[in-house]
Amino acid sequence: MALYGYDSTGKNADALATVYNGVADQRSQLAKYAIIKAASYMQDGKNDEAIREFRKALAFDPQNTDVHTNMGNIYMAQGKTYEAIKSYKEVVRLQPNYAKAHVNLGNAYLQDKQYSLSEAEFKTAARLDPRDPLADYTLGLQYTNTNRLPEAETQLKKVATIAPKDGNVYYSLGVLYNKQGKADQAIANLEKALRLKPNFPAANYELGVAYESAGQREKAQGQLTILNSKDYTLASDLKRVLNKPKFVSMSSKDGFTTMLGAGTPLYTLDPALITPNTSRTFAMTFQFNNQMDLGSVSNPLNWSISKANNTKGGYYNNTMPVKNTEAAIAPTPLSVVYDPTTYQATITFRVSQNATGDATIDPKHLVFSFKGKDAAGRAMDSSADQIDGYSLVAF
Repeated sequence: MALYGYDSTGKNADALATVYNGVADQRSQLAKYAIIKAASYMQDGKNDEAIREFRKALAFDPQNTDVHTNMGNIYMAQGKTYEAIKSYKEVVRLQPNYAKAHVNLGNAYLQDKQYSLSEAEFKTAARLDPRDPLADYTLGLQYTNTNRLPEAETQLKKVATIAPKDGNVYYSLGVLYNKQGKADQAIANLEKALRLKPNFPAANYELGVAYESAGQREKAQGQLTILNSKDYTLASDLKRVLNKPKFVSMSSKDGFTTMLGAGTPLYTLDPALITPNTSRTFAMTFQFNNQMDLGSVSNPLNWSISKANNTKGGYYNNTMPVKNTEAAIAPTPLSVVYDPTTYQATITFRVSQNATGDATIDPKHLVFSFKGKDAAGRAMDSSADQIDGYSLVAF
């Protein structure tokens, strides 16, 4: 007697196999159809509809890593990092030895600022495929953006050995060195990046910044000229960097003549100063090229008055020893008033006569300096934050 459902000839088993294969084929076809529809939606920019079709596909084929990856990509584009992480984690579960899956998951963690998890994924990807520089490169960028700068340098140099002809690597090294204030190294790497990849506006911008930091202003302007015809936004950004606040000119308001030189008697500035132990307050007005930060420019502590001691500003008392009869001037002005409509700051300072009434001064070689910032938060241009009567122009 045959058991129920059992045929010793095997015919029932063959029939069941045929049914099962038919169902599997049907499920596969339904999954493929959903994937085709999803791809069409993606081409039309209808990402929500694409996600809906991809979910249908997974209902029929839950282990389809391409579907999980595409869903993750859409979620990343939409800024839905939580959903992207779930999709990419599924790919990693199904294909644990696939380096690109770990890179995708690492990028999602990085976008979500889960830096320890992204670092682990990039390191795993690099171990699985050491010849592909992508994981190491992205990790180098992560280190740069999270201020782990020594590690970033090591990482990016490693990538340069793997992909020595990739201009992006040298660009990223240039960005790193700019961030570290290493202008010469930034210049070397950014120039190399542009040799390998000539049409690279971002590298032109960073190179302009590096040239400016190195004091090579003509070359920095050259990069600005290039950007003016390539990328308006980056050109504007570089112009902002190059257009640092600076002194344009200075003028006396009440008799402090900066054209008078060494050994000028104080009474020349004001006859009242012929009297011993008297003092007089003077004012100087300084013209800036930019709108200045009101709090910064009005703070007397950001200003200083000193004796010139270099070729640009000349030398106080024409390098002759200063006598003990020389008038004393405090290094910090008494007050500062700023006019935001004219970009002009007026400082007041006191000049005092000595007890014997024979004090002298060298107005031409008194250097006025400002170390504050402008309204945009930019520090003064170090090549134009000082001025005196000898130079007549800022230095």
